[in-house]
Order: sequence, then structure tokens, then C-alpha cells
Amino acid sequence: MNYIIGVDGGGTKTEAVAYDLDGNKISEGIAGFGNLLINEKKAIANIIQAIEECVMPINNGSCHYICLGLAGYGGVENPQGIKSALSMAFKAPFTIVNDAIIAHAALLKGNDGILTISGTGSVSIGIHKGIEKSAGGWGHILGDEGSGYWIAMQAFIKMTKEEDEGYIYSQLSQSILQKLGYNSVMELKKFIYSATKSEIASFVPLIVQHAVKGDGFSQNILNQAGYHLSKQTLEVIKKLKLSGNVTIAIKGSILTNIPLVQSSFINHIKHENPNVNFVLEDVSATLGCYYIAMKHLK
Repeated sequence: MNYIIGVDGGGTKTEAVAYDLDGNKISEGIAGFGNLLINEKKAIANIIQAIEECVMPINNGSCHYICLGLAGYGGVENPQGIKSALSMAFKAPFTIVNDAIIAHAALLKGNDGILTISGTGSVSIGIHKGIEKSAGGWGHILGDEGSGYWIAMQAFIKMTKEEDEGYIYSQLSQSILQKLGYNSVMELKKFIYSATKSEIASFVPLIVQHAVKGDGFSQNILNQAGYHLSKQTLEVIKKLKLSGNVTIAIKGSILTNIPLVQSSFINHIKHENPNVNFVLEDVSATLGCYYIAMKHLK
């Protein structure tokens, strides 16, 4: 059996999936994080482990290509470490790209279009006739508007305003304090300046709960998140000088799981460009590796 392997290496786990040459899933392997910026040596070991687990159940097979999409790969100063390790461990040719590129290929089935991602962070990536443009993806200090981190921080900032201006804490603020185990907003700095981005973003479901109950501030944050993500996406359309029909795919828990954010995002884009087709289904990013690998093989 001839097959290719797709690898999605993120900040939490690495997923390796084998596909036959028709794009059917054969087997998979799971290991720890694959983001080289966290710990390069450990990430490489995890990536190799996931691929080995994926290959183990396949009998009498021949791997024609390995495509890897790794979080943070663009920030790696010297990629020779991962390349050397892969060359030593496996005989098949391989390609390494950023994880957003394989997600783009997966959702758009290897075709041109735009992918907007909003999870803990946010970024929009567009590809048209071999030209790649992006907007966002600057990280939580420089940007990431519309991301889970950004949404949560709007609530935390509002809490500081309530404290400074002497207002009674809102129900949202009280819920956040209760989750933190704090009695006063004055204690908030202990959490904010020691928490990871993911820990801060974990407060988004609480904001969504209050929005569903009718809290205007929470609803406004989510609507604003959709607006920021739409603006980011429209910038990519401008950069690529696209006119006519444009296909936009979405990925990430904020855009796919929060209706208020998604509807705000779609409505703002449609207002500016009615000729847009949206891809709202979710598929494994490793499928993008299949499309990329098949292009290399051809």
C-alpha cells in the first residue's frame, strides 16, 4: 500500500495521520506537543513518536511523502535540527510548513482562498495563484484582536475600570472573581501577570454564558471580536487584490463554537463583499498535508 503521512504539531499535542493516495485515512498516532519553540528536543521526539505510532499498524506499506505542519515553525531560527532528525528516522521525502498552512489546505481542499483562525490567538491567511498574504498573527502583545485571549482581556480590563471608578462589580466581574477565588478586583494582578495565554483565554466560556443570559457588555465583546476578525480577513482580500467570488474558511474554537462571533464575522464580511462563499465545516488539519503532499508528488 502506498501512502503519505500528515503531521499536525501544536502546542499541546502532535497528530500524525496516514492517508492512501486517494485521501482515505488509514491510521493515526498521537504524541505530546510539536511546537519547536516550546522545547525543540522534546518536540522533535514527540513528532517522531507520533509518526512511528501512525506507521506501526500498516503492513507492507510504502510511505511516499511526509508533510508536517508545525505551530511556531516560522519562528525557528535554525530548522536543521528537525530536518536532520526526520532524515535519520525516515526514508521518505518531507516538507515542513507552519500549521496554519495545512489548516488552509485542509479546509479549502488545496484550493485558493482565505482561512481565518481564532482560538487563543488569531490570524488570517490567503493564497491565490501561488501568492500568500496574511493579516494578524502578531501575538497577544501586538495584536490577536478577536482571539480568545483578546475577548477575555476585555472583561478583565472592564473589571479594573469598575474598581478605579468605584462602580459596583457587574455580574460578569463577580463570576470571574468567584472562578478565581478572589474577593476583590485588587487581587487580579496576581493572576494576569502570572497566567499563560491559554489560562486567560479559558474565561471565554464564562463570558459566553453571560452573553446568552442577555448581558449587553458580554454580547458586545463577542460582536466586536467578530468585527475584528472580519476586518483582518478583508485586509487579506485587499492584499491579494481579489474580486468576484472569494472562498473563506474558518477554524478555531472562537469562530466555530461561538454563534455571536461567527454571525458578526459573516455579516460584516457580507456587508463589504456579498460574493463570498463560507466554509464552516471542520476537518482534521492533517488532511491539508495530504493535499500539499499530492502536489509535491505530481
